[in-house]
Amino acid sequence: MIQSSLNNQVKQTVTVGRICFANTDPIYYGIDNGLKPSWLDIITAPPSVLNRMFSKGKLDISPVSSVAYAEHSNEWLLLPDISISCLGDVLSVLLVSKYPFEKLHNKNIILTDESASAAKLVKLFFTIKKITPLFKQGAIKHSGDIPKNVDALLVIGDTALKGQWETRYKYVWDLSGMWEKNTGLPFIFSVWAVHKKFAYEKPEIVTHISNLFQLSKKAGKEKIEEIAISCSKKIMKDTNFCINYYNKLCYDMKISEINGLNAFFDALLKNNMIKNKIKLTFFNHKDLRARSKIN
Repeated sequence: MIQSSLNNQVKQTVTVGRICFANTDPIYYGIDNGLKPSWLDIITAPPSVLNRMFSKGKLDISPVSSVAYAEHSNEWLLLPDISISCLGDVLSVLLVSKYPFEKLHNKNIILTDESASAAKLVKLFFTIKKITPLFKQGAIKHSGDIPKNVDALLVIGDTALKGQWETRYKYVWDLSGMWEKNTGLPFIFSVWAVHKKFAYEKPEIVTHISNLFQLSKKAGKEKIEEIAISCSKKIMKDTNFCINYYNKLCYDMKISEINGLNAFFDALLKNNMIKNKIKLTFFNHKDLRARSKIN
C-alpha cells in the first residue's frame, strides 16, 4: 500500500548513488533482487566520483566518503544506521611500501584518486608521526599503473583485494587495522547522505529509501555466501576469502561507528586538517530540523 501510494506521488526519478566496489553488494542485494521501485535510478561510480556528483546536486541520496560529509555537514544529513565501516583489518584499503613507515619522509607516495577518506587517513597518520612524504594523486587500477619511481602507494577496493601486494612490496599496512590499533574504534569509510533541501521537501521519499536500504542490507546479510560467489568472480579470489572479507565489514551505524566517526573528525581537527568541529546530524522524519542524535 505504501509502495503503491509513493509510486503515485513520485513524479520524477530519484537518483541514488552506489559505490562500484564489491564491498557494497550486500547493502544493495535486496534492491538488486526485487525491492527497487520504478522511480529509483541507481548511479554506480567510484567513491570520489559520487562525492563530486552529490556535491553538485546530481544525486539525491548517495554513499559519500566520511571526509566529504565533514566538508558539507551543514548541507547534508546522514541516513541513520548505514555505513561502510570496519573494526580491525579491512583487506581492501592498503598502504604498500618499499620502505618502513618512518623512512617515508620525502619519498614519493601515490594516493588513489578514488577515495577521499582513505587518502585523508593516510595523511593523518603521517601528520601525527611528523613525517612528510611527497604525495601525488593517481589512478591505480592494477599493478601496471604504478610508475617505477614510486616508493609507496594507497590502493583500495577491488584493486586492493585482487593484487598480490605482499609479493610486490616489503611493507603492507591495512589502514583500518592501523586505526583500530591506535584508537580501539572502527573506521568509517563511507556514510549515506541526503541533501537537506531534498529531505525537507520530500521527507516521505527519504524515509522510504532509508527503510529500503535497511531491508536491502538485511537481505544481503542473509545471502552472504551467494554474494561471495559473485565477488570471487569479480576479484579472482576463492569464495571463502570473500566470505571472510564480508564478515569483516560493518554496514550499520551504531554507537561504536558513531564514536569512530567522531574520533576521526576530532583527530583531523586537532591536526589542523579540517577547520571546524563536525556535528553529526541524521535525517529524522519526525524532526525535519534534523537535530543531532549525538549528545
